[in-house]
Amino acid sequence: MPAGSRTTSRRSAIYRALLALAGVVAVSVGHASRLSKLAFKIAAGTAPEALAEFVRQSGFQVLFDFDAVRSFSTREVSGQLDPGEALSRMFEGSGLTFEFINERTIAVHPRPPTATPLGLPPEKA
Repeated sequence: MPAGSRTTSRRSAIYRALLALAGVVAVSVGHASRLSKLAFKIAAGTAPEALAEFVRQSGFQVLFDFDAVRSFSTREVSGQLDPGEALSRMFEGSGLTFEFINERTIAVHPRPPTATPLGLPPEKA
């Protein structure tokens, strides 16, 4: 096979692989955007109580370490929201974060602390 043919064939294979990958990504993004909006009415309170109410209202499975989240407080959430929007609003400013493990399971955990460079003086206001 001539060298030019191999290069064209390789480019064609790479192009097909990229198109297939783009299709997989598009399907994943499409799935994430298809989360149904649900009616939420969750009072502000301790994270374990708010998460228990989130589970009751959403039907999602939520995984969390009780001891790790019990000292965190959440905000009130009310309205027609998809589960990700509801948790984002609930955790705003709380120090908690979440991630979808699969279509019906969410893991909740404290945000990792942000690193502060050593040896730098604190900024003056």
